Amino acid sequence: MTVPRLFIVHGFMAAPEHHWFPWLQQVAEQAGVVTEAPQLPESHSPQLSHWLESLESVVGEPDENTWLVGHSLGCITLLNYLNQRYPQAVTGGMILVSGFSEAVPGLEMLADFVRQPVDNHRIISNVRQRAVIASLNDTIVPAAFSLRLSQQLAAPFYGIPDSGHFLGREGVTELPLVASLLQQFWSQSAAGYIPA
Repeated sequence: MTVPRLFIVHGFMAAPEHHWFPWLQQVAEQAGVVTEAPQLPESHSPQLSHWLESLESVVGEPDENTWLVGHSLGCITLLNYLNQRYPQAVTGGMILVSGFSEAVPGLEMLADFVRQPVDNHRIISNVRQRAVIASLNDTIVPAAFSLRLSQQLAAPFYGIPDSGHFLGREGVTELPLVASLLQQFWSQSAAGYIPA
């Protein structure tokens, strides 16, 4: 039985120690899952090429035992990573929190991340399990953007009523829905991994 690998990818102006990322890493590691939350470079002025290079050095080529969780800018970064670096790779699953795949008003400085359209059909074909989570009162990435992303990726959409942008300063230091979905995914995966 192969143990899954989980990668937690932060967003704009964030770091691995922010928000609910340390909590999720701890939960996953307690379940026996090898977990990493890479520090992506210059998160206050991110460049797509640098972020993809950083993921390349940490994640490498994903496989059926690779699981990806992205938050905000981390979501489109992961989609670009799969599309541009490993378009043929089959990946276990992906959970996108407050994700978007198009220009978001107020975030024009991130236009490079959405310049190349995502090959949605390739993601649907190659990423076996997918989910998108949004907060219905998110003022940074409005829930409509995440809903459209879920539709594009044929992924179940989970709308939470009142969690803002899922930031630590908004009181979101745990996100049980992500952990619950990951446990479901792992138990249903071809590898049949049952978390401890």
